[in-house]
Amino acid sequence: MAQNLNKTKRRISSINSTKKITNAMELVSTVKLKKFRRIMEENKASSDELFSLVNALFEKRKEDDISFFERSNDSNVDLVIVVSSNLGLCASYNNDIIKFVENNVNKESSVLLTIGTKADEYFKRNNYEIDKNFLSLCDKFSYDEVSSLSKYIISSFRNAHYRSVRLIYTCYVNSIRFEASEIRLLPLDVTSSNKKIEEYPPIFDPSYKTLIDEVVPFYITSLLYQKIVESFVSEHASRRNAMENATDNANELIDELTLEYNKARQTSITQEITEVVSASLNK
Repeated sequence: MAQNLNKTKRRISSINSTKKITNAMELVSTVKLKKFRRIMEENKASSDELFSLVNALFEKRKEDDISFFERSNDSNVDLVIVVSSNLGLCASYNNDIIKFVENNVNKESSVLLTIGTKADEYFKRNNYEIDKNFLSLCDKFSYDEVSSLSKYIISSFRNAHYRSVRLIYTCYVNSIRFEASEIRLLPLDVTSSNKKIEEYPPIFDPSYKTLIDEVVPFYITSLLYQKIVESFVSEHASRRNAMENATDNANELIDELTLEYNKARQTSITQEITEVVSASLNK
C-alpha cells in the first residue's frame, strides 16, 4: 500500500512539473501572439492602400506598358516559398503546411524556399529540391529580412530562373481556426482585382510602366511581410491553444490522482487502525 501511495505521489509531482512548463509556454505564446497580431493589424491598412494603388496602376496602364512582373518567362520551374516554424508543440500547424505542400506542389517541377526549420528538415529528408532557406526570419523577424527575401525572388524571376513564385502560408481565420493557404506572387495576377477606380482617379507621372516597376517590388515586400506575420500569428495562437489544453488536462489528471491518493491513504489509515484494534482485542 505504501508503495502505491509513493508511486501516485511521484506521478502527481511529475505532472505538476510538466504543468509549470506548459503554463509558462502558454504565457510566452500569449505575449508573442499579441505582438504579432498587433503588427498584422497595423500593417493591414497600409497593405490594402498599396494594393489599391497597384490596382489603379494596372487598370489605367496601356497594353504596351505591360511590365515584366506580369509576364511568364521561358523557365519550366516554379519557386514555392513555404512558411513553417522553428519550434514544435503547436498542434497541427506544421503538419497542415506540410500536407498542403505535398498535395498541391509538383515535386518534379518545383523548387522550395523554406522559412522555418520544421519544413526545411522535413522536405530535405523527403528529397525535395531546396533553393534556399530564410530560417532567420522566424527568430529575427524584421522588415529588412523580408525585403531581402523579396529582392531575391524578384531577381530570380527577372533572370528567368523560375516560371512563377508562390507562397504557402497559414491563414489566420480566428483564434482557434487556421488554414494552410496559397497565393501567387509572380507573375502578378492583375485580373484578380475587383476594386473599382474612383470617379476622379489619381493622375500618375511618369509613365505607368515606370511606376509599376518602382511600386510593385514594394508591394510584393509588403504582401510577403503581411502573410508571414499572419503565419506567425497562427503559429503562436496554435501553440497557445495546445499549451492551454495541456495545462487543463494536467489539472484534471492531478485532481483525479489526488482523489485516488486520498482514498488510498484513507484506506491505509483505516487498515492500520483495524490492525491495532484487533491486536489489542486479542490480548
